[in-house]
Amino acid sequence: MKKAILVGFLLALTFNVHAKQRIKHCGSSAKSEVREALNFVKNNLETIMSDTSGMTSKEKKKLRKKAKNVNIKCMDHKPVCKNHSDRGGVSRHMFNSAVVICYNRIRSVMGNNAFCALADTIIHEFGHTANVKKARNHNDGPNNDKVYRLGDAAEDLCNSMGLDGSIPRNSND
Repeated sequence: MKKAILVGFLLALTFNVHAKQRIKHCGSSAKSEVREALNFVKNNLETIMSDTSGMTSKEKKKLRKKAKNVNIKCMDHKPVCKNHSDRGGVSRHMFNSAVVICYNRIRSVMGNNAFCALADTIIHEFGHTANVKKARNHNDGPNNDKVYRLGDAAEDLCNSMGLDGSIPRNSND
């Protein structure tokens, strides 16, 4: 009986890990912007990674995989965003299968630069799910930290392509 339960759990886990990528808890306008930023990240992933020095082939391989299947959740209404005034996002979920985006915070703090900051946050949090090496004092700033440099590379590319602009308010907060 214990073996059957274990096998069932492992099968469920296997199918969940490769499930279709979802954007959850975002209002329709916010969901559209998140999808657009996600598509920017996916379509430019190779360029972003090549602009981030020091990434190992193992980190790149895992990041490619995570960019295809990690779910994104707008969680402005939850303590994970509400109780952390400096947070734009966080990677969290069992098995690194989701990232949380504090969408309205990005919108209000970044103003007319919010779209590229959203792309920055998405790739930054994907970097965490892919176990891209981060510096010891990660949350103190870039510190030559690969996870921050991934986000910076995405934001720089986004800006250079003229894609930046404001984003609409998430109505699901």
